[in-house]
Amino acid sequence: MDLSFELFGMPHKKMTETLKTGAPVFVLVNPVEYHGPHLSLYTDEVLSMTLARKLHERLSKTKGDFPFLLGQNLSLGAGPTPGPGSVHTPYLVLKKKIRKLCKSLVAVGAQKVIFMTFHGAPLHNMAIQSGVDYLESKGVKSLNPFNIILQKLIDYNPGDYPRTSEFINNDETKEFVKSKLNHDFHAGIFETSLCLYLCPHTVDDCYLKLKDCPELVPDKFLLGLSKASKLSGNKRLAREFEFAAIGMGWVTMKPRLGYSGRPKDASAKLGEYYAEENILPTYEKACLEGLWGSEKSPEPVMKWVKQLTLAGTIMP
Repeated sequence: MDLSFELFGMPHKKMTETLKTGAPVFVLVNPVEYHGPHLSLYTDEVLSMTLARKLHERLSKTKGDFPFLLGQNLSLGAGPTPGPGSVHTPYLVLKKKIRKLCKSLVAVGAQKVIFMTFHGAPLHNMAIQSGVDYLESKGVKSLNPFNIILQKLIDYNPGDYPRTSEFINNDETKEFVKSKLNHDFHAGIFETSLCLYLCPHTVDDCYLKLKDCPELVPDKFLLGLSKASKLSGNKRLAREFEFAAIGMGWVTMKPRLGYSGRPKDASAKLGEYYAEENILPTYEKACLEGLWGSEKSPEPVMKWVKQLTLAGTIMP
């Protein structure tokens, strides 16, 4: 087994000497999760690894040549999409495992840590944030750049990704993506396109024949909380409740498809646009400002979920 890029697979002396150079350590945290019939249970993990490799290339060009260091790959995640093969790790268990790994990274002298995930469940990213907070308390700079993507999803405005329509032939899908891309949050045209570009071997051609996910009916309770928040002047919380209402409407939809949006119109070209012109530049900027600069790590979204679910002990 090739351990050349795995931090803990290196000779201890070489590992500590490499970490003294300030080379960042990548830590992957992703669930085994159902992504419809067309994608892998390891979709989030494979996307995280391929994006980590590309991000490393960008950063090493900017900040000097340094090796790709994988601190650990945790195939664990809180709140995966229900479906055959999904494995849920409770928030408190995940938090404990991440903290334990972070203590090891501090002990061997890590100076910078980049958490890579592609799973959007709020408790999952709050568990990762507990690791970020611990590392920061020990003087180790770290961040989870996926929080930025989640915030953009919540704050989505029609036309945020102006070139998207260039890669889509279906007029109805063009309009859907323009107005409701934030309804396409799991195994839809966005994620399937990324897989077709970054890891095409994990995509089955059946995606071309999948029917569109029906119009989502937002959860009434969460939608009510969104309206109340808006009336009180808290626009940030209102947007989060609105997004959660859409997500809950999808989770409770029957029959459950395992994907949202319109995966049949996905393409590798669209995936390349999302990855190379949007995700990776955003990640690179966050790392340069947060790991080599003084900017704060991007915060997780929907922190209220922790209180609402009693730290994941009560799940919808």
